[in-house]
Amino acid sequence: MRHNNVVVFTCNWDGLSCIEAAAQNRLGYSASVKLVKVSCLSRVHSGLILKAFELGADGVMLLGCRPESCLYEKDENLSSKEYEKALSLMELLGLGTSRLRLSRLPRGDGDAFIKEVEDFIGAVSRASYCNIKS
Repeated sequence: MRHNNVVVFTCNWDGLSCIEAAAQNRLGYSASVKLVKVSCLSRVHSGLILKAFELGADGVMLLGCRPESCLYEKDENLSSKEYEKALSLMELLGLGTSRLRLSRLPRGDGDAFIKEVEDFIGAVSRASYCNIKS
């Protein structure tokens, strides 16, 4: 069985705290998930997202703070705009939009992170399976 490579760009604050909480609670997730820590999701632009796909990612998740919790108070607009731009480019390039997800979880919610990443891996697997069959 093929494992899907998933890149998770995570903010240094709420997103990372979810991953750390999952680790502290010994909650596991697939080893095919690669974490990339950034100071804020607003630092991740559509070109960087597409580069992850170019380098072999099957899926990319953006894991950040809820808009009202962002320490930089600019994440809500910038990360959402870049996410939408990346989705448009992916559709244009025929990559499929189900391979990109923006997730905003409450600080320290390891269970929610595990559920979200497992759900996303499933969606990426289904998208990959459909592409293989066509």
